[in-house]
Amino acid sequence: MVFFISQRWRYNALDAGDETAKSLGVPVEFVRLFGMVAASLVTAVIIAFIGIIGFIGLVCPHIVRRIIGDDHRFLLPGSCITGGIILLAADTSAQLVMAPHVFPVAIFTSFLGVPVFVYLIIKGRKR
Repeated sequence: MVFFISQRWRYNALDAGDETAKSLGVPVEFVRLFGMVAASLVTAVIIAFIGIIGFIGLVCPHIVRRIIGDDHRFLLPGSCITGGIILLAADTSAQLVMAPHVFPVAIFTSFLGVPVFVYLIIKGRKR
C-alpha cells in the first residue's frame, strides 16, 4: 500500500492520458508495468496466506470511486477502509445468520459483488 500511495501523483497523471502523463515527466510504460506486477504479487501473497474472499478487492474501488471520485490520493486509502468494513460486515453476518454454524464469508461477499459486476457490465455496454 505504501508503494501505491507514494505513486498516486503518477496514477492521477495517467488518468489524464498517456500523452499528458509523458509531458508531465511520468515514465508511462514503467509505471503501468511495475504497478501491474506489484499488484499481482501483493494479491498472490494475500490469497496464499488468507485465502480467497471473492469480490472484495474488485468491488471496493468501484464503490469508493462513485462516492469519493477519481483522485488516487483519496481513492486508495478509501478502498482499503471500505474493503475492511465490507469484509467485517460479511464476516459478522456469516457468524450470526445461523449461529452456532458459520457460513463461508465468500457467500456474503458474493451477494454484494455479483450485482455490482452486473451493473458495471450493463453500464459498460451502454457507452
